[in-house]
Amino acid sequence: MTDAQDARSLATELLIRWEKERAYADILLRESLAKSAMAGRDKALCAYLFYGTVENLTLVDYLLAGASKYKLKKIHPRVLAILRVAVFQILFAGKVPLHAVLNEAVNAVKRVLPKAAGFSNAVLRTLSRYRTEQPEIAEEDPVKRLSILYSHPEEITGLFCRLFGEKDAEAYLRYDNSAPPAEIRVNRLKCREAALEEAFQKEGAELQKTGLPGFYTLAGQREIAELAAFEEGLFAVQSRASALSVMLGAPREGEFVIDLCSAPGGKSFFAAELMQDKGSILARDLYPGRVELIREGAKRLGIGSIRAETRDARKEDPENRGKADLVIADVPCSGLGVIAKKPDVKYKSFEDIGALPALQLEILRRAGEAVRPGGRIVYSTCTVNPAENGEVVDRFLSENPEFTRENAPMPAGYAVKNGEKTLLPFRDGTDGFYFCRIKRKESGA
Repeated sequence: MTDAQDARSLATELLIRWEKERAYADILLRESLAKSAMAGRDKALCAYLFYGTVENLTLVDYLLAGASKYKLKKIHPRVLAILRVAVFQILFAGKVPLHAVLNEAVNAVKRVLPKAAGFSNAVLRTLSRYRTEQPEIAEEDPVKRLSILYSHPEEITGLFCRLFGEKDAEAYLRYDNSAPPAEIRVNRLKCREAALEEAFQKEGAELQKTGLPGFYTLAGQREIAELAAFEEGLFAVQSRASALSVMLGAPREGEFVIDLCSAPGGKSFFAAELMQDKGSILARDLYPGRVELIREGAKRLGIGSIRAETRDARKEDPENRGKADLVIADVPCSGLGVIAKKPDVKYKSFEDIGALPALQLEILRRAGEAVRPGGRIVYSTCTVNPAENGEVVDRFLSENPEFTRENAPMPAGYAVKNGEKTLLPFRDGTDGFYFCRIKRKESGA
């Protein structure tokens, strides 16, 4: 078996496990590749095939169902997984010759279930026309059509259509199915932009500047953790959207900051940089393993002002009541703004999403208890769902008249209005993100 076949075989195996175990795709892939002896190029191919198939699964299954004489649930699970990966390649992997896609898939089926080889060959040849043709979606309802074409559940597609209109909703869905590059920022506690750029040049890695000073995208498929500049702590992996929420909080030297849901620590790390590592940051997370990631990241970046601890953000904290200058509340959310990076997020149950605002409000209440008079909270999510964003803030403010939204200076192009902003991928070229600055009024105000 060639390395390329190994990559396809592992992608097929991961697809089976992802569907059966309902595991997180990124964790499943990362753990599997760490154990694999494949070369970096073939690991990248495996990731592309696995993520791509997961990302486009609704469309793939729609086309398979139309070409198959059997219902999909009647097809042997391993054969179905092989067909799914092959159909993804037919649709999107244009650089791979069509005959190679078909031959490799049919040969893989023969190894699993020889009697299904003829059926598989017929199905794939029927669908091979979509290498050059737009898939035919026989649905008049725009929500259903877009849902199938871009492989998003109808609930999410319908939400986007209601929020942004059909044209912009399609632009959003198209972005979700893209592959945005990794975003990093220079660690100014250790170096400046010129030094970071030089370090990347020495490693043959290509950085591209963004519109936000100190922030870059990393071109190509590179294992970031393997770069010497990463080990030396010259940069942190962080999206511009995430960093902008910290900028809105404007942490300053000497302040006491609490980050309620910190792991893996990106916001705390950036806050420490903005504070020149002078002050105190209490970075918390619910899970000990994730808290250890915060400690490791702070050590790598040369940060001494962060203390990481395991704690449930929903619990009261009498020890720190009214003491924090800034509380960062980046709460658990539906993740609808980062589907492009985590494609399986879109398969979350809408019932589960509906339960999130109550949890988010509970955490925001704890943030309100922790901040001092005159201090501030930054509430943020990586979703564009108003029920998890402005509506949660509205509810909190209605319960707590001593708090109010507050504007603050922001980088050009990212000004907030009434203390809040929603970033949209198709408009802003960033993750979908919401952040809001909330001030606790001075005593007696």
